[in-house]
Amino acid sequence: MIRFTIPYPATRQGLTAWNRRYSLNAYWSGKPYHARNRDARELHQLTGLCMGRAGVPRELLDFPVEVRFRWDDGLDADNHAAMGKMILDAMKGYILRDDSRKWVKRVSHEFWDGKKILVEVRPYDQQQAEKELYKLQAPAAAGRP
Repeated sequence: MIRFTIPYPATRQGLTAWNRRYSLNAYWSGKPYHARNRDARELHQLTGLCMGRAGVPRELLDFPVEVRFRWDDGLDADNHAAMGKMILDAMKGYILRDDSRKWVKRVSHEFWDGKKILVEVRPYDQQQAEKELYKLQAPAAAGRP
């Protein structure tokens, strides 16, 4: 598994500004194209720097992966979509060949109490994914809620 963290701003005001800048709400509210481009460029640079500091080798993986983001910034889970996309895009060419469904099979957004963004990239296990899906479908198939 590949694991690295991305720090949040150190102050409460900094985190509030971060959330206003990168949350999906900022994009839905009509953020200008040049501002979105600047955000992506800066988050790409930060992600590359953090992967380097974590000792992640600049080597393209040759198997499909799942990517787990863990957040601790006070935003709702769905508001992390824009940040997750920018971080995932930053991994292209560093460890990911592409972010197509051939190479990235699953992306999840979860919470933790780590005061940073935790990014985990692990090999995708098709059999385990099918078992999880079966567990979700089994109660409905048996007529249970």
